[in-house]
Amino acid sequence: MKIAIFNTNKGKGLRLLVSLFLTATLISCNKYLDVQPKGSRLLKTVNDYNLWLNNYALEAEMPRELNLLSDLVDNVTIPSPPVDAIDRVYSWQDQFDQKVTGTAYIWYNYYQSIYLFNAVIYNIDGAENGTAQQKNALKAEALLGRALDYLSLVNLYGKQYNAATADKDLAVPFVTTLDISDKLPNRSTVKEIYGHIIADINEALTNLPADNKSNRYRGSVAAAYSVLARTYLYMGDYQKAADNAGKALSSGQFTITDYSTLAPYAQLPAMIRSTSEIYARQSSTYYLQEIPTLDFLKSFDKNDLRLKLWYDQSSDPNFTQRGKTVYYPYGNLVGNGYPDWGTSAAEMYLIIAEAAARANNLPLALDQLDIVRKKRFLPANYVKYQSTNQDDVLKRVLAERTFEFPYNGLRWFDMKRLAAENRMPEVDRYDASGQKIASLPPNSTKYTLQIPAQVMYFNANWQQNP
Repeated sequence: MKIAIFNTNKGKGLRLLVSLFLTATLISCNKYLDVQPKGSRLLKTVNDYNLWLNNYALEAEMPRELNLLSDLVDNVTIPSPPVDAIDRVYSWQDQFDQKVTGTAYIWYNYYQSIYLFNAVIYNIDGAENGTAQQKNALKAEALLGRALDYLSLVNLYGKQYNAATADKDLAVPFVTTLDISDKLPNRSTVKEIYGHIIADINEALTNLPADNKSNRYRGSVAAAYSVLARTYLYMGDYQKAADNAGKALSSGQFTITDYSTLAPYAQLPAMIRSTSEIYARQSSTYYLQEIPTLDFLKSFDKNDLRLKLWYDQSSDPNFTQRGKTVYYPYGNLVGNGYPDWGTSAAEMYLIIAEAAARANNLPLALDQLDIVRKKRFLPANYVKYQSTNQDDVLKRVLAERTFEFPYNGLRWFDMKRLAAENRMPEVDRYDASGQKIASLPPNSTKYTLQIPAQVMYFNANWQQNP
């Protein structure tokens, strides 16, 4: 089978080819796009596969729509009824694009990347001009990347992990083929997908590079442990989550960028080599701003430097009017500050803090929380959070996750797991006049997305989510 790629400096061309590839996957399903476009070359050598893992389609794979599902986002111009896909995502409609010829929003992003990773996993052994060690390392990176994608997919289209029902709850198909003429496998269960994720990462750990400090978008031992930490967090296995978070932090020289030392208009470290990031990813919509809810803005400490860095408060410094304060994904005062949709040092510290709080080890929870928070205030304005109440400490750790990761896709997954614990209140959407137009109840089935209509059309035998 031939797989054609564009040279890596032709990002738009590569993205176009990938789009065509996946469109054929979802809509044709009977013919392989076996075309070598002008200016492209076949994956033939180990170096070809190495370049393949550098391509922009894998770096910027994360769907911006995840932010729109979150309770931290407002839209004061939302029409009712919703008009386009963005409106439908924001109001938690069953389908984001009802046309069979339309786009399988969110689903598309992840399976696009999975096909690209599978190209390495299943073909690298036959590549030319490389050692077995190089081939094994590239395969390990692809296994890790695929595992991260399936971690999102299982938490989007499967129910929240529950050990008592995970072997029955349906999730997504586990795709191992590269031939789009092959029929998609049936939906695996939540337990099966988590099993694949953990198995892939454990297999990858044997051959992953020791570090990825020259390119945080690539895999490493620390990256693998960080994805395992997130995996076990979502499974509710907090001790294993904390253990793997600790291994991630100890497997490299990671720091948290100290906002208190940033000079005005200084540049944050570029994500590709930042010591704050462990396994970097970007949103597929690079420059898109978000409108925070007033409740979220008011939950910040006024001295929190994240407000100054990421939010333009000039029009409404007291947060009294919806839509006036804007979140900038590239930073309000500095450049290169794009949020990491992958894993970071801050996430690992907060995973350890959450696990400690849930185990009632409050000193450890508070110390881990402090490691993150003290980098977000000027020393003169900082006071370490203290409490002897377990529930208060846990709530404070969970709140810190919203401040640290407001618009990098993580909030929706937190909402889902917290809803399963009855820790999520009802979330409502309002139009410009303040009229409620949509609601997400605490135990809503909408926390599990429906399979897109474009996918169900060709897999009519699948059971659809409620």
